[in-house]
Amino acid sequence: ERLYQDNSRRLEQFLNEVKIFSFLNHPYVVRLYGCTSAESPELLLVYEFVSNGTLAEHLHGDRRCPKGLPWDTRLKIAIQTAKALAFLHSVDPPIFHRDVKSANILLDDNFNVKVADFGLCRLVPLNASHVTTAPQGTPGYVDPEYHECFQL
Repeated sequence: ERLYQDNSRRLEQFLNEVKIFSFLNHPYVVRLYGCTSAESPELLLVYEFVSNGTLAEHLHGDRRCPKGLPWDTRLKIAIQTAKALAFLHSVDPPIFHRDVKSANILLDDNFNVKVADFGLCRLVPLNASHVTTAPQGTPGYVDPEYHECFQL
């Protein structure tokens, strides 16, 4: 993933992703292998290669099959995505992705999930009953409760 330092929001997202990935290890979460320095003119994140594109491509794009994804494959993807999110919510401090959408779910050759794009993630202190944030996420994919009150 390539980000550019001249945008302060991109720099913040870059540093956020590096911080989060420094302690994540789960079979359904994409692995970060390395990154450039935050002072570099180009901010690069190097992730594991996930060969089969995104779920969005399989549902709506170039990789779509004429018959669509089989229902058992769709169920497998949903379960693995839920397991990845449950893992993120269970770590200390909990992590809220805030941009779960089909374009951020990568698939390997066996249609196993790798949740990606943690630029909008939020670490939430364990002792917090709720956290109020600025609105984040892709319209149409944002949790309606979060969109209404901006609390995690």
